[in-house]
Formats: sequence, structure tokens, C-alpha cells
Amino acid sequence: MSERRNGDDRREGSRSAERRSGDRRESHRVAISVEVRVGNGPYESHMGNVGIGGMYFEKPLDLPTGAMVQLRFTLPEMDKAVEAKAEVVEITAVGKPSAVGTRVRFVDLDLRNELLIARFLDQHKQPG
Repeated sequence: MSERRNGDDRREGSRSAERRSGDRRESHRVAISVEVRVGNGPYESHMGNVGIGGMYFEKPLDLPTGAMVQLRFTLPEMDKAVEAKAEVVEITAVGKPSAVGTRVRFVDLDLRNELLIARFLDQHKQPG
């Protein structure tokens, strides 16, 4: 049984490295308005593309990799805002060298909110 556990750990580690090496998201993303707060500062509005594991901001956030942020957003047809902590995992060049974005991953998204996001993404899936 310990061999299996070790095998799973290696597989998960390589999966994480694969995700970091490029755009390997497991679900599509949908653009929404997001409020972002760093530390105890004020919330600032941004447009982000939400996915199951996190968000992508086409306009870069002025933060280093590893920085923690608080996110707050309301999905259409929802009454209550989703709040989650997220970690900046990548600052990327997208398409052309002058286009830079920021990718963050959720670090404490509860199951209820993850399911709400999954349902929202399924309802807004682009054909093709």
C-alpha cells in the first residue's frame, strides 16, 4: 500500500510541474468582474477569467509570484458573493510580448463555491 501512495505522490508532482510549464487548465474560463484585495488594503475591481482552480487576469496585477490576495466576485444568477484566498502563481506573456497577465490559484475555496463555479462554467461553455 505504501508503494501505491508513493506512486500517487510522484504522479501528482509531475502533474503540478506540467501545469506550471504551460496552459494546462482542466476547465474553460469565463470572464467576470472580480474585486481583488491585497492584505488589509481596499478592494480594487478587475476583469478576470474564472475557472475551477483559479483566475486569469489579462491586465497584470502589480504583485510578485507567491503573493496572497483575497478575491470577491458574484456569479450571475447568484445572490451571495464568492470569497476566496488566492496565490499568484504566474505572470505570463500572452500572445505578444507586450501582453502580460497574472494567473492565480484558489487556496481555500470551499466545496460549495467550487460546485457553484463548476455549474456556472458548464452553463456558459462555448460550443466547439
